[in-house]
Amino acid sequence: MTIVDRFFSIVRRFRRGSATSPRLSPEELHRLFLSRYRSFRELLVANANALEAMAEMEKVLRDGRTLSMTFIRARCTLVTVNVYKIIHNLKKIADGRYGELDRVFLRLQQHIETLLEGNRGRAKGELMLPLDRIDRTQADLTGEKMANLGEIGSLPGIRIPPGFALTVVASRLFFQRNQLYPKINHIIQQMDIADLEDLDRKSTTIQEMIRACPLPPEVETLLLEGFDRLATPNPRLRLAVRSSALGEDLGQASFAGLYHTELSVDRDALVAAYKSVLASKYSSRAISYRLAKGFIHEETEMCVGCLAMVEAVTSGICYTRSIGGRGNTLDLFAAPGAGKGIVEGTCPTRHFRLDRTPPYALCLPGEAGNGLLTEAQAVALADIGMRLERHFGAPQDIEWSIDATGTIFVLQSRPISVPSFDTATASRQLPDDEQLLLHGGVTGCGGSGSGPVFIVRSPADMHQFPKRAVLVIKHPLPEWAPLLKRAVALVAETGSEAGHLATISREFGLPSLLALPGATEKLVNGQIVTVDAGNRAVYRGRIEELLVETVARPNPMAGSPIQRTLIEVLKLITPLNLTDPAADDFHAANCRTLHDITRFCHEKSVIEMFEFGRRYHFDKGAAKRLGDTLPLEWWVIDLGGGFHPGYDIHRKEIAITDIASAPMLAIWEGMHAVAWEGPPAARFRTMVSFLMQSAMNNGLNPGRSSALREKNYFLISKNYCNLSVRLGYHYAMIEAMLGDRPVDRYITFRFKGGAASDEQRIRRIELLAEVLETFDYRIDRIGDALTARVERESERFVIDRLKVLGHLTVHTRQLDMVMADPGAQRFFRDKFIQEIGDMLNHGQ
Repeated sequence: MTIVDRFFSIVRRFRRGSATSPRLSPEELHRLFLSRYRSFRELLVANANALEAMAEMEKVLRDGRTLSMTFIRARCTLVTVNVYKIIHNLKKIADGRYGELDRVFLRLQQHIETLLEGNRGRAKGELMLPLDRIDRTQADLTGEKMANLGEIGSLPGIRIPPGFALTVVASRLFFQRNQLYPKINHIIQQMDIADLEDLDRKSTTIQEMIRACPLPPEVETLLLEGFDRLATPNPRLRLAVRSSALGEDLGQASFAGLYHTELSVDRDALVAAYKSVLASKYSSRAISYRLAKGFIHEETEMCVGCLAMVEAVTSGICYTRSIGGRGNTLDLFAAPGAGKGIVEGTCPTRHFRLDRTPPYALCLPGEAGNGLLTEAQAVALADIGMRLERHFGAPQDIEWSIDATGTIFVLQSRPISVPSFDTATASRQLPDDEQLLLHGGVTGCGGSGSGPVFIVRSPADMHQFPKRAVLVIKHPLPEWAPLLKRAVALVAETGSEAGHLATISREFGLPSLLALPGATEKLVNGQIVTVDAGNRAVYRGRIEELLVETVARPNPMAGSPIQRTLIEVLKLITPLNLTDPAADDFHAANCRTLHDITRFCHEKSVIEMFEFGRRYHFDKGAAKRLGDTLPLEWWVIDLGGGFHPGYDIHRKEIAITDIASAPMLAIWEGMHAVAWEGPPAARFRTMVSFLMQSAMNNGLNPGRSSALREKNYFLISKNYCNLSVRLGYHYAMIEAMLGDRPVDRYITFRFKGGAASDEQRIRRIELLAEVLETFDYRIDRIGDALTARVERESERFVIDRLKVLGHLTVHTRQLDMVMADPGAQRFFRDKFIQEIGDMLNHGQ
């Protein structure tokens, strides 16, 4: 032993001696021990609750599930409350030590709360702005729609209608003066989004409440003065009162047709129209869409644009990049009069295709004309569209109108929210004609879907719409939007690619077939059909060959504000940095996440429980070394009833025959049912990787000692067992209860770590998951960490599943070192399943 080793040995002995507490009476020691045990159990329960909530949050993010800020706030609260309990109970077990954890926890909690608070109420500015003073820099004040339109008006040669915008400051003042936010939030928190009837009912309640409230006098005055200024040169003025919500018209979410627009509004109806647009933020279709696309309803504040109505002869939509994937072309859709019939899919629509490059030639000469669009007008619209694409830096979805003088007005320009799709898959073998039910129409979104037909003609039908059905409607109205997340395909008798519902179907990746006359008459409720939208056909029955090549539907939450919030919050919650108790940085002050705190506290709580007997000279609570034939060191502490009554508590060692804990005995039987063959031989490359990681990571330095590195600990009672295992470079924890009631029978298994590469560690986790799933465990897996559970099963079932864990705990030692070969994963999976199956059958 070197002089340095001797010095640290003396220091450790001195510290252990100074930590020894004065002797108490046997009764006092017993009461104190029971109190520590209760705190330890409460810590374990809180630890399990916190880790389960963390796993759920990560799983939701990984699976792309629809979620709300209510879900994120609730899970964050669940995690923080339980982490606080963990810290509180550790301090009780440790006589008030580890106070630094309070400061670390408070810092993390405050950071999380700041992220959850978001950007609410930050925009400052005027209540109203005229369009000629608005540009894109004011999007946080006026919403994207009005900010883009104001900027377009500043471009030479492009006309927009005159108008003004009531800003987010005005709408916020309205909601605050009428104390609407708490009332609305209360209703939303009670809303069942999955129940469309409940959603409609509560949505209607909120909208009626908003419309019944008075405008703040200063807002009403500005609104009417704005009308009067526009009316001075135009006594016959009528306004289009349009939504311009924060988040609307962004690249990943169009909100197409989901908010209210009021047309031909005179002065007397202006206040009511303004409040109707504000209220439409809480329509059922807008709420459903925000939830599906991951928008935070508190941050989706409503601004309102008021534009002079254009007396349109022709109106339409321009997509500056063809949404049907037709080469280097752009799409123009046109209809007589105002454009409402186009976006609602209720009027016949003409479709023109032009080159995207000058001179913007029509792809089919002679398409223009017929009193709708001249060729010169089509070319002028294409030129405006491409100018706007260049200005905004992305393909645009543009609304336009042409008045009786031939003047073109741009009414709106937003990024196309989804890339183009292929309208057909020509190489695919199509079904026989006798299976064909309908053919024709236009493709709103490509792809195929199959399910039972459900025809929706009314809100009552809408409330009954089942999941994974084919939605069949007469007109593709935006009010049917809440059904798109439930449907497998959409068929409508009218409409075009330019309609609002077609736009939303593309955002959700829902196969949609429009302008198919007779669909509601020829198709029957409950009839199984396959919709091949790309080839514009509906077939009888389920056609598997059409469904094989269906492109996976996009995750509508991707890149959304709610998803970004969840990602940022999880950075403070789930990463595990303190993985090894032997590392120099394994200290409370170095906890960087809530997961770090749980890991640190669990490690220290086990040490504190095992130190109790020595510190207080309490033989009954002291750890006993368990003899074993395996080259592993096991220690046991009795929490009450875990040892047989005849055992001499003054002994330092214990035999397995002295153990009375049923769950521990089941684990032990699984450990020894099949002889361990020793660590598998690792490849040279794997050993080099292992040595490199050990050299670069203090936490993987085998030369460092740790209170839990060499020892593995059972904390037991008659019906309870908590096993902390440190086997080489990974750790595992098993907690099990065998109570009389089903709720008191459970197993939780957690496993993480290893010394091999990330890929090899993950393969070992996959191996564990496959074996455990074979034997009825419920699995949550993130990276190289795994949690497995069994709950509410019979006593015999739980005992057998504990034997499974006993086998895996021993036989997966250092198995990551041979996982470079994918075949090893299959070999050991099959081997373990066979061995465990034989073990359980032999036991029976």
